[in-house]
Amino acid sequence: MDEPVASIRYLVIDCLDLDRSAAFWGPLLGLAPGRRLDNYLFMGPVLTGCDLVLQRVDRVTADKSPVHFDIEGSNQKDFDMILARSVRLGGRIVETVTEDEYTLAVMVDPDGNEFCVNKIPSPSTVSGTQAE
Repeated sequence: MDEPVASIRYLVIDCLDLDRSAAFWGPLLGLAPGRRLDNYLFMGPVLTGCDLVLQRVDRVTADKSPVHFDIEGSNQKDFDMILARSVRLGGRIVETVTEDEYTLAVMVDPDGNEFCVNKIPSPSTVSGTQAE
């Protein structure tokens, strides 16, 4: 069985204030705020196939990586296979979050570096997520 090759889809930066962070990162990188989804603000591409996402958090702490990347499975099967491969290679699932708009698994690699595996529908399939 062929397993999907994982690729980095999002570079995620934790922030206390989405608008303040967008006002910093947007002009610095030539990006404009895009859609909002819960505590996330999608800023646009920073590398080919990789978008910058700002994630609002209540506090920035030493026990959580303030900058991490997300791997995206294109469908449920790929998502599940990427999770299984990550665990088989020595990673560990820390938390799984399932919402109407997305599914997200917070993981750590063998050294404790945090990353996420997610399945987010395309913007056209999510209603009411456009930035105001």
